[in-house]
Amino acid sequence: MPLSQPTRRFFLKASTLAAAATALRGTGTLAQATEAEAHIEILPGEPIATISPEVYSHFIEHLGGVIYDGVWVGEDSKIPNQNGIRKAFIDTMRAVRAPVLRWPGGCFADSYDWRDGIGPRDRRPARAGFWNQQDSNQYGLHEFMRTCRAIGCKPYLAANVRTLPARDFYQFVEYCNAPAGDVPSNSSAPAVHNGFAAQRAANGDSAPFSVDLWGVGNESWGCGGNMTPEEYAAEYRRFTAWTPSYGKEPLRLVAVGPNGDDVDWTSRLFRALHANPERRHLWGLSVHYYTSGSPSKFAAGDALQFNEADFYDLLTRGSIMERVITDHWNAMGATDANHSIKLVVDEWGAWYGKGTELAPQYNLSQQSTMRDALLTGITLDIFQRHADKVAVANVAQSINCIHSLMLAQEDKFTVTPTFHVFQMYLPHRGAQAVRAEFAAPTITNPLANAPIPVGGNSYIGSLDAVKTLAGLSGSASLAINGGGKQLTLSVVNPHIDRTITTEVTVRGASISSVKGVVLASRDVHDHNDFTHPNAVKPTSATTAQPTGGRLLHTFPAASVTTLQITLS
Repeated sequence: MPLSQPTRRFFLKASTLAAAATALRGTGTLAQATEAEAHIEILPGEPIATISPEVYSHFIEHLGGVIYDGVWVGEDSKIPNQNGIRKAFIDTMRAVRAPVLRWPGGCFADSYDWRDGIGPRDRRPARAGFWNQQDSNQYGLHEFMRTCRAIGCKPYLAANVRTLPARDFYQFVEYCNAPAGDVPSNSSAPAVHNGFAAQRAANGDSAPFSVDLWGVGNESWGCGGNMTPEEYAAEYRRFTAWTPSYGKEPLRLVAVGPNGDDVDWTSRLFRALHANPERRHLWGLSVHYYTSGSPSKFAAGDALQFNEADFYDLLTRGSIMERVITDHWNAMGATDANHSIKLVVDEWGAWYGKGTELAPQYNLSQQSTMRDALLTGITLDIFQRHADKVAVANVAQSINCIHSLMLAQEDKFTVTPTFHVFQMYLPHRGAQAVRAEFAAPTITNPLANAPIPVGGNSYIGSLDAVKTLAGLSGSASLAINGGGKQLTLSVVNPHIDRTITTEVTVRGASISSVKGVVLASRDVHDHNDFTHPNAVKPTSATTAQPTGGRLLHTFPAASVTTLQITLS
C-alpha cells in the first residue's frame, strides 16, 4: 500500500531519531537506533486527565440474539447459567471488568414499557418489539439488575421518551431507587407505605437498585421520535424537572446527543437547553457513531469478504471518532464554557451488512475479525487521548450484535478478537492519561473519494477527514503502583503487511523493565468461531533491552500491542 508523503512533524521526529542515534553511539545499540522507521515520545509530565473506567462499558438490547440465547437462557436450560443468565456471558464480562452495562436499548427502549418486564414471568405480556420480533418479557428489569450484580457492574438505564409520558419516567426512577419501608408524612397523618418500593420487594428485591446513570431517551433525532433539537430540549426538561434521586448523590442524566458528527444538533440543543436556566442534573451528552463498511464492493460492507482497500477505508472511517469528540466538545463549550457536561459515547463499533449472521433470526449479528480488533484499539486509544472529555462509552453490543465481544448460539460460545483488545487495555483503567507523540508516515485511504454510506447510524459531515490514516496510533497512561511508576503504552499498527520498527522514548525518565502483549494474526480476515475459538488470541510481545529512557520495539503488521513500562 503506497504511503503519503511524510509530514513536517515526521521530519522533525526523524531529526530526533538522528540525534538519538548519535547519543547512543558507543552503547552497542546504534545499529538498532538507526533501524527505527517511526518514533513515539511519551511525556509523563504532561497529564491529560484520569481515564474513567467507564469508557470501557457495554450495551445490550432486545435485538436479534442479544438477550434471548445470548444473555438469557433460562433457569431450566442445560446451558450453564446463573439464575437463567448464561454463565459464559457473566464470566467474559467479569474478565474485562465491565464497569457499566446499558439496557434495554437502543431503539427498543423508546417502544418499551418497563412494567411489562416485572412481576411473575408467567404473567408478563408478550409484546411486539421495535425490531420486528416478539418479546416474551422473560428478561426484564429484575433480571437485568441480577445480571449487573453477577458481573459486578453498574446499571445504565435508557428511558422511553417517545411512547411513554414523563410520569412513567418518574415512577421508573422511584421503582428502582426508593428505599424500602414507610415514607414519613409531612402532617399529623401516619406514615404511608411506599407502594413502588413495596412492589419492588414483592418482585424479589427489597433493597433499592440505586441506579444513578439514566439516558433520557435514545436517538430522539431518529427512532426515538424524529424530533428537532428544540423539540427534544423541551421534552428533556419536562422529563427531568424535579426528578427525585432518593440517594445522597444526584442522578447522572444523559441527554440525547447527535448522530455521528452532526454538530448542528449539538449546537441547537445546547442553545435550547441553556435558554431556560432549569437544567436538572444535566451530566452528559450522548453521541452515537458507527463505522459502516466500505461501499467499494459490497452494499454495506461485509464482515469477512473485504479487500485491502476496504480494510484501510474502514479503519480510516473509524479514526473519525476523534473528530466527532472534538467537534462536539467545542460546540458544547459555546454555552457550557466550564465544560461541566461530559461526552457519553453511548454506541460505537463497526456495522456491516447481512451475510455472516449466526442464523436468520439473529438480526444484526456479524462475524468479528482482526480488522475489528484494530478498530477497537484505535477507538479506545481515542477515548484515552481525550480522557478529559469522554466519561462513558459503550461498545455496541456485548454479544451477538454488531461489534460484539462474544458470539453464542445455544450451547456454542466464543469470544471475538475485540474481547482480547478490551482485556489488553485493562492497565489503562483509572490511570492518568499522558501526552504521547507519534511520528510515522500516514497511509492514504484508497477509497477517500468513494461515496460514504449513511447506513445504520453512520454520519460523516465531509470527505476531508477520511483521506488518511495514521501509520501508528495509540495512547499512554501513568499509574502509581506501590510507590513505583508504571507506564502503559498501547499502539495500533494498521499496515496490512508492514512491520514498523519504532524508537520509544520517555521524556525525563529512565526505563527499568518492559513487558508486553500483542494481538496479531497471519491474515486480517482471521477470526474466532465455534469450531476454532482460539484462532485469534494474544501472545507475549518481545522488545529490545531499554537503554536509559529509550527502547526499540517492532510492531507487527496489522497488530494491537500494549507495553507495560516500569520506570526507574
